[in-house]
Amino acid sequence: MARSFAGGTDQLYWSMPTTSPAVGSFAFRMKTTQTTVNAAAVVYWDTSSRWGFGFILNNTAGKLLVQGYSSSSTPAIQLLSTTTVNDGNWHSIVFNYNRANGGANALFIDGTQEASGNSGALWNKLGNNLPFVLGDSLDTFWPSYVGEIAEVAHWADASNSQLNADEIEALGLPRNGFSPRLIRPTSLIFHAPVVRETRELRAGLAGNTTGGSVSDHPRVLGGIC
Repeated sequence: MARSFAGGTDQLYWSMPTTSPAVGSFAFRMKTTQTTVNAAAVVYWDTSSRWGFGFILNNTAGKLLVQGYSSSSTPAIQLLSTTTVNDGNWHSIVFNYNRANGGANALFIDGTQEASGNSGALWNKLGNNLPFVLGDSLDTFWPSYVGEIAEVAHWADASNSQLNADEIEALGLPRNGFSPRLIRPTSLIFHAPVVRETRELRAGLAGNTTGGSVSDHPRVLGGIC
């Protein structure tokens, strides 16, 4: 089962207790036929600015845009998918990020790299308690997301490594994909399958829900769905 968002005030978020890593990997699964332009599917940035990164559904082209910000108005990195994700099918999304000026970033859809680029500026100005928000943004600039989200995960480790091609391919297998908890488990700092009562497996945090419901989500290998 996955969390379903109907727009409006629907959102699910966690207030993270630590500073966001400078280098890492972030992943989730999504399914939508969104009709609103530039809706915020998942964001991880400050409540009063855009310091951090966010995934915006660019409905004009049916693509997914990830943006990393060094200030409230200037993106340090923008990567746009080539795959149309606004098609009513489940898609695996992975973002390898590096917040350093010149750091390497890449966006993967269904296990395949679709865009990459180096950060144009340092975008590491992030504090504690930065929330993961699903289905909306805590600011009012972006429209709300309509669709489903599941298997949200975040990896980071002391060696500042990112997920490799084999690990990303395993997450994005065409039919099911592996559960994030099977992918480099020692580096998995956060994992929320987002099933029924949002049973978090990592971080020990309680999700805060506004609106929302549950709907069918494909079985994930090694998961609890």
